[in-house]
Amino acid sequence: MASLSFGTPFPDPSTALMLKKTDLPNFSDRKFWRPVEQCAVCGGPNFTTVQKAPDPHYENPGEFTISECADCGLQFLNPQPTPAYLATAYPTEYYSYQTTPQSLGQSGFTQRAKNVLRRARTRLFGWRDARFEGPGEFLDVGCGNGSFLLIMRAMGWRVRGVEVSTAAAEAARKVYGLDVFGGFLPDAHYPEATFDYIRLNHSFEHIDNPREVLREIKRIIKPGGTLFIGVPNVSSVVAKAFGPYWYNLGPPVHPYGYAPKSLSRLLTQEGFAVETVRYNSSYSGLTGSLQIYCNRGTGRPSHVGGLLANPLLKVVGAAAMAALDLIHQGDCMEIISRPVHDPATR
Repeated sequence: MASLSFGTPFPDPSTALMLKKTDLPNFSDRKFWRPVEQCAVCGGPNFTTVQKAPDPHYENPGEFTISECADCGLQFLNPQPTPAYLATAYPTEYYSYQTTPQSLGQSGFTQRAKNVLRRARTRLFGWRDARFEGPGEFLDVGCGNGSFLLIMRAMGWRVRGVEVSTAAAEAARKVYGLDVFGGFLPDAHYPEATFDYIRLNHSFEHIDNPREVLREIKRIIKPGGTLFIGVPNVSSVVAKAFGPYWYNLGPPVHPYGYAPKSLSRLLTQEGFAVETVRYNSSYSGLTGSLQIYCNRGTGRPSHVGGLLANPLLKVVGAAAMAALDLIHQGDCMEIISRPVHDPATR
């Protein structure tokens, strides 16, 4: 994540993640939210409320109002949480911060098996990320525990990461020997034109100031470099079918929800030429949504229940989501773009 400071009286976001939920203020207190006056992509003032949804993953209290811009289709929390307060919505055991298979609820054998399957899938179906003639300088924004940095390093890349959780960043440095900055991207102060490849995989939707972050990326990416952004797709069939029960909706930790049209427009405005829009969904988009729907009204979070862990449903869900990906209706999308010299203006 990256964020602006709004001077809230709570702990810095990077340290707030290390506190227990019971030590933090009530996230439903509306005085710590800011109203949205114009769309973050097109600047338009025309919003409609599309749904109100609870937090099915981390049990933050209350319902969260999600608006959609009538002009460009961007979805967003309205009002928006203040950045430092938003950080308190994450649990201390947030999955991407863990550095051991056991802390992820997996045995070492299970993790090794997953790594073998990942490598086999790459060999059989090709590399999902952008392709390069050879390794170079790589930056993973929102790198969590650094697991993808390890993959890229093994392929010969010179890797660095940015992670808002200073605890997770320190663990990645100590456990894996990775160069990970703990904090927000602008505070890392990377030199201009440093990176050949910058990747934000399921971190961009967590960012409350997407335009500022893209401008910083434009500054530090090399001419001809590659930017990869992977986010949930709010225009997908699954998102529309399940509405507030959609697994990847993610309020309140997803301040923004993107569709191919809105994210491509934002990238173009900030000086990036979109080259590829593709879809890469997982079984959880379907089975997780079903679990949340079945748990509605019970107060149980998304991980309670047998649907997500059912092996047969995983296979069926993965096949169904792969089919939706083929017809460009997957609920997770990936956009690859490159910087251009003359950024488009609004």
